[in-house]
Amino acid sequence: MNYSTKTAFAIGTGRCGTLFLYQLMNMESRVASSHERNPDNEAFHRYCKWNSLPVDDEGFLSTKEQEIQNDLVHLDFSFEASPYLSLSIHELYERFGSKFILLVRRPDRVVSSFVHKGFYRTPYNVKNPALATGYQQQGRNPVHTFFARIAPGGDEFRVWNDMTPVGKVAWFWNAYNQRTLELLKDLPKNCYRLVYIEDVDYRKYVELANFLGISSTLTQTDFDSLRSTRPHAFWNKRNIDQWSSQEVDEFEAQVGGLAANLGYEYKVTNLLDEIRAEREEAER
Repeated sequence: MNYSTKTAFAIGTGRCGTLFLYQLMNMESRVASSHERNPDNEAFHRYCKWNSLPVDDEGFLSTKEQEIQNDLVHLDFSFEASPYLSLSIHELYERFGSKFILLVRRPDRVVSSFVHKGFYRTPYNVKNPALATGYQQQGRNPVHTFFARIAPGGDEFRVWNDMTPVGKVAWFWNAYNQRTLELLKDLPKNCYRLVYIEDVDYRKYVELANFLGISSTLTQTDFDSLRSTRPHAFWNKRNIDQWSSQEVDEFEAQVGGLAANLGYEYKVTNLLDEIRAEREEAER
């Protein structure tokens, strides 16, 4: 089967809009849309790719191919939004000829959200940082959450492991986006798009659907309705207006270069008025 006109993936760090895009595609009449549908398979492959482990890819790819085939039995297009797949794009492109949408989001939003979820809450136990990080206890979370929470290696690990969760997640936002952007450069330019989730309005969504080869049937009313019902949990998160000076310093040091290249404001003092206004509105 020729999958190149029938498959696409949305990727990113997570907490960057992949769920929203999945929900939009799920409203299309001829699209089979999924979100992180096989986290064990996908997160393990991500862990292997991050750590350059010599693991055979066929198990990952054959599982993905069966999922896509199941999608296409009754519908015309298979779409998956999954941040776990960002480091697997070479393998996915070679197998399926797919198109990709890399979603990015302002770093302080991503970092606050991941820290709220408990990312990197406990320092890792590592004896030899030159090796791939061994399993770390995840509490009640499933095992795939460990594979998803990558860490640096070598001398950088010791510095990273002493950071606050804010600093560690800020490192993740930078490192994971950087690696994904590097991988995308090796693919034909007509098979991927870099998309700022803040820019995705109805018109932008229709453009993205057309880029993927989907004739959108979603109406502006349906788009606006979904966007208005997206969850707003701002009030119960620690946001940048509540960070310590150490957290602020770590955040700015880790995200600064890439954030500036992407055109995102990352200096916390320049974002405080906006965040405080949002907090007041959320509390009201």
